[in-house]
Amino acid sequence: MASLLIKNIPPRLHAQLKKRAAAHRRSLNSETIRVLEEAIRETASTPDPIPPQSHEGTWKEILARLPPEAAQRLQALRSLQLSVESRDVDTESWMQTARESRR
Repeated sequence: MASLLIKNIPPRLHAQLKKRAAAHRRSLNSETIRVLEEAIRETASTPDPIPPQSHEGTWKEILARLPPEAAQRLQALRSLQLSVESRDVDTESWMQTARESRR
């Protein structure tokens, strides 16, 4: 069997995984494998929700073809973009200030 070493797991995620393993009466390793298998299975069985021609149509038509969660995220991003544009914010200046404040 192959091995996989996972580094830098956030403490919260590690705690949640341990709690899940205990609830299912599995080792941390077994639970991690199960979670990965489920994620791969879901990804493999989920059809592509966006057909190639979906770039055509109105904003509402495009959103209607997306899964609800994706449509919500896209609407939030668009709302943020419109908000920034309406305020005539100098995003480059803002980003520079944010970078400098992290130092």
